[in-house]
Amino acid sequence: MTITTGTRTGTAWQAVIVAASFAMLLAGTNAINPLLPVYRDLLGLDPLLISLTFVCYVGVLVVVLLVLARPTLTRFAAPLLVAALAVAIGSDVLLAIAQEWSVLAGRAVAGIAGGMGTGAAAALVVAAIGARGRAISATGNLVGAVVGAGGSQLVVSFAEAGSPQLVALGHASVLAILLVAASIVLRARRDANRAALVGIRGGRASIRLDRRVVRMLASGSVGWIGVSVGIVFGATIFAELEQPVARALGPVLMLAASAAAQLASPMIARVAPWASGLLVQAAGALGVAAGALWSATPVVLAGYALLGVGIGISYRAGLVALTRGATPAQQGALSSLYAAVTYAAAAVAVLLVGGIGNLSGVVPAAIGAFALVGVASLATALVAPRLRDTAEPRRAS
Repeated sequence: MTITTGTRTGTAWQAVIVAASFAMLLAGTNAINPLLPVYRDLLGLDPLLISLTFVCYVGVLVVVLLVLARPTLTRFAAPLLVAALAVAIGSDVLLAIAQEWSVLAGRAVAGIAGGMGTGAAAALVVAAIGARGRAISATGNLVGAVVGAGGSQLVVSFAEAGSPQLVALGHASVLAILLVAASIVLRARRDANRAALVGIRGGRASIRLDRRVVRMLASGSVGWIGVSVGIVFGATIFAELEQPVARALGPVLMLAASAAAQLASPMIARVAPWASGLLVQAAGALGVAAGALWSATPVVLAGYALLGVGIGISYRAGLVALTRGATPAQQGALSSLYAAVTYAAAAVAVLLVGGIGNLSGVVPAAIGAFALVGVASLATALVAPRLRDTAEPRRAS
């Protein structure tokens, strides 16, 4: 593969390979969720341990994101992304062992990889293609989640007991290919990237908690709590409720709808600039809760689809509005900070659901969480950023 630096072809190669690398990092972190009922049968995981498979990942992820949330560190974006791919392969090896300790350790290692890759990927895509790459952290999150959860669910359907090993080793193989490709393209474009990323000498890309920023963080956090509860507990509760279609399709449908809504957000912004996604998100979360209570699979699936659409719009809107007008270096740091806050909120919520689930049972705890996400979405809709807030500021002529 020949990459010519400074050309449109070179920037396109960088954007595609970096975006694919980030999406596959997130595919691995989401591939575990359809496997949780399998791990539960094999290892006897209780609801709290199920939540810890998420919290171990997110706890480490948030720490790494905060450490890397400095514009001055963004100049190391290329080696950070390559290292993230290598670390993620190590996470897959641990997950393939399929023991309680190795699953939790593998998730913690995945948090290191995700933290290293989030801001780095965002900065490198913006350095390559400009403002069009601003949503890479949000879109890559969900496209990767669709690929990871969907592929994992497919493997579970034909190789139940052996699916943890097949999923982990298959994902590691894809990462190895991307590791080689990213190493080549980023080395070829090292001078162009250095020029784009070494533009800021200051300290942190700080977020002042004014009303505007709180709106963005609140919208993103409620959305990420919703998607996290849906993917961490969805397969488990519908397995217990003996709704196999909802177990297999619900979380994947949510993620697919979310990714599609993100990709369609620029078009939606032209016809409905006032939209925030929160009302759709609320209807979806309440629909999933109602469908679970009534054992109505069509209602569950419709709820998951609406929840995904709402999250896709609201999470992307918060991130793009926050980073609007940022330089590539600022983009990487602010993307890390946004991810850290929203993931931390989701980790606390998932841990609470797991703890309550140990006392009440995982089904009532998760249904209650979906209902609360619906109520929180309705409340946040009043102050959430709108799609019109994601437009790039016009430059003075």
